[in-house]
Amino acid sequence: MPTSFFQYEMLPTTWFYVSALIILALFFKFNRFWSVRNLDLIGLVLLTPGLLMLAMRNDQWGYAWLFGVGFFLAIRLIFDNLMVRRPLLEPNLTPGGLTFACFFLVFFIVAAITINRGDQIDTVRTVRLEQILTTRHLHHHAGMNPTTLTIPREELANLPPGFRPFLAFSERTNLALAPPDKIREEIIRPAIPFSLSADTDDPQVLVWTDGDASTSSLKTDRIQKSDIIPIPQATLLSETPATSNSLNIPPPDTTLRIETGNSASIQTAAALRPNLSTLSLIMFAALLGHLALVFGFLYIGHCHFGNLQTGIACATLYLLHPYTNQMVGRLDHLIPAALILWGVALYRRPFFAGISLGIATALVFYPVCLVPLWCAFYWKRGWIRFLTGTVSMLILFAVLLLFSPAELGNYHEQLIHMFGKSSLWLFSKPDGFWEHYDIIHRVLILAIFFVLCFGMILWPSHKHLATLLSCSALLMLGVQFWQLHQGGLYMAWYLPTLILTIFRPNLEDRTAQSSVVL
Repeated sequence: MPTSFFQYEMLPTTWFYVSALIILALFFKFNRFWSVRNLDLIGLVLLTPGLLMLAMRNDQWGYAWLFGVGFFLAIRLIFDNLMVRRPLLEPNLTPGGLTFACFFLVFFIVAAITINRGDQIDTVRTVRLEQILTTRHLHHHAGMNPTTLTIPREELANLPPGFRPFLAFSERTNLALAPPDKIREEIIRPAIPFSLSADTDDPQVLVWTDGDASTSSLKTDRIQKSDIIPIPQATLLSETPATSNSLNIPPPDTTLRIETGNSASIQTAAALRPNLSTLSLIMFAALLGHLALVFGFLYIGHCHFGNLQTGIACATLYLLHPYTNQMVGRLDHLIPAALILWGVALYRRPFFAGISLGIATALVFYPVCLVPLWCAFYWKRGWIRFLTGTVSMLILFAVLLLFSPAELGNYHEQLIHMFGKSSLWLFSKPDGFWEHYDIIHRVLILAIFFVLCFGMILWPSHKHLATLLSCSALLMLGVQFWQLHQGGLYMAWYLPTLILTIFRPNLEDRTAQSSVVL
């Protein structure tokens, strides 16, 4: 089947609108219009305009919209603990139809990763939001090269906090899924024909040619390379004249001169392309993250909610959400989300739940805010085992840093990075919401968040599985308000537990004292 078929099916704007309509058609209770379920679904759908604004390069209003809807969802999660009566509201589709939809939504995710990946995109209309964000990142950081998947040493400090080898691998995933040069050129500066020129010795300057290079009438202008798009600093040794497509990756048999400072080396273009085994590993990791989330929903629905259909409904809603389709390959979103979800799934065994949350904390740091809440949940039974599992994973990953590649920094740099220095430091360079607003207001939000985080040790006083779900979603949602790196966009960290909160039955009897295995 041709690639263009899947690319057409995955058009971002189409998916935004169609998925919102399907979500309402499947789960909206038209016979109970004023139910909380409908309010929750509207809140989830309202996240879509913010993602659309980001895709259309309106970052300031896009992040502001996500923050506004996030605040609404946070209020809803706070009041969830007061909702004792939880009637079973089944989806507007038969169990067989819902299972069929869930299966093929997984198939679409597989197609988005394996077929509609960066090197196979031939039109800007099929570019996903994650690829648009990566293109802008490449535009502002010219040292990062999507063809070699390399990350310069100076870029490591700009990575979000966490386990630097994992974050570097996640960043390489983004680079591997990035569109080709021509598509990135259209995203950054559409409809401007330009070509490389040999009339200048300045490697940082391109010459814009208005018209066909073969005509006698040319209009040229010198513009900075950083204003167009970062490309590998390579000069073709062949005598082929430059064209408007000269920024595309050349054929594998093309000989290139790679210049680095005052030195130069000769390579073939095939050496600059991502290794096939690297791409396979990247795609496998992304698929594993999505499958772990789907099976986590099914396990929780069957074992903890006592209703497998509810688990299928949760997985279907997650797969239908525009965010899931548009951020399909972001490992720093997926893997921590899967670990948090499986921490909930294994809540009856505190040690294994602690291992799951400990790995998530080591990888991206921010799940550390869940530790006080979960310790309070296990206080009457299991908190020592939970804390042992969490701390043991943090120690293990700290030891693993000893074997980390030297190009990722020395051990001390990586260790303090794993424990959140770049996030807690008040004067770090923001990327996302705080890039457009006064960062001094972040101090007040941080103070409120820490009060909320440690206040959950005492509130709510009666902790059960329902409070564990809603409060975990609330805390990971609260992280988005003060996170410096694309805060508001890491929805996977709270979306699974939020969806479980929406669909959950009455779980007041599922306390640690009655459920935890000795």
